[in-house]
Amino acid sequence: MRLRLSQLAPASLLALSFALALSFIPNRTTAADDFYAGKTIKILVSSNPGGGTDAAARVVARFLPKYIPGNPQTIIQNMPGGGGTIANNYFYVNGKPDGLWLFQDSSSGLGNFTRGGSRIKYDPRENLAVGSITRGGSLMMIRKDAKPRLTDPKSKKVVVGDSDGIRTWVATLVWTAEYLGWNVRFVYGYPGSQELQLALRTGEIDIWGTSNAKLVNDFVKEGKHDILFQQEDERRPGFPNVPTFEEVLGDKKPKGASWEAYLAWSGPNEIDKFLVAPRGTPDNIMAILREAFVKMAKDEEFKTQATNFFGDAWRVRTGEKTQAMIRDVTTISKEAETVLTQLRKKYGLPTGEQKK
Repeated sequence: MRLRLSQLAPASLLALSFALALSFIPNRTTAADDFYAGKTIKILVSSNPGGGTDAAARVVARFLPKYIPGNPQTIIQNMPGGGGTIANNYFYVNGKPDGLWLFQDSSSGLGNFTRGGSRIKYDPRENLAVGSITRGGSLMMIRKDAKPRLTDPKSKKVVVGDSDGIRTWVATLVWTAEYLGWNVRFVYGYPGSQELQLALRTGEIDIWGTSNAKLVNDFVKEGKHDILFQQEDERRPGFPNVPTFEEVLGDKKPKGASWEAYLAWSGPNEIDKFLVAPRGTPDNIMAILREAFVKMAKDEEFKTQATNFFGDAWRVRTGEKTQAMIRDVTTISKEAETVLTQLRKKYGLPTGEQKK
């Protein structure tokens, strides 16, 4: 006798639905060639087209499939907004663990999570890292005509421009304002890096930070900008005469909760641009993707493209290393979290709290 679906008990229907759902997720013993051949991987990007996160996604989308058995196609969907919060929330809820959904995020997404707030509906620690590209620490550029005002509290404030007020490099300017007395104010809301470049060139803003060494060198060659410092532990070979942030702080470098708060804000910069799969993606698929990422990083054409996009300080980290670092940089004590919120409020930057 053949039963209709309507005749099945609710528990049987639930079991059948679950079994059907599982049939669309790659089996852990599925042959990689059979699985990816003729298929398309969707890469969601947490920024506008044209910025560093988008550039990372596009170079990965071009070269990663070359090292995935079956050579799948890739498509990119940009979902900007909230410093990556909108895309993170969407991916966390809607990302399918079928090996065909990936998410290109940046350090801002981790900073947002650490900052907290009711808008955060995701946990980046639950995603599965494929790998990451870091471009090196940010380089802080300043207009030469604004430089004298930086240490003169009686003069017009030097304007620091940003897209969302939460970038990891912004922390360095907050801490120099707090502990060195730098005369700055923060303006955020620019759509992306292209608009910020224009604002810096026209004098609408005076300071901006970026990890793109090639772009920084272009600004310096124009003759109207200097580099204040670099957000690195050691001076980059390409910028041997530019001091590090900690060198600039000198003996004013704080300790305890304040420094922990700084590291919680700026720490994600060490990860920079990272690629993840949804939680629940099968182990065999993650192994394929992570191995492909490592092989991609050794591709000579990829290296050339990455250098063109990011300058010569970029480097790649494995999925396993990236996963561990995400856990580390999203851990913060309550005391440090309080300091972080207080400083963001003091300098008019987002705190993650809903406005009433």
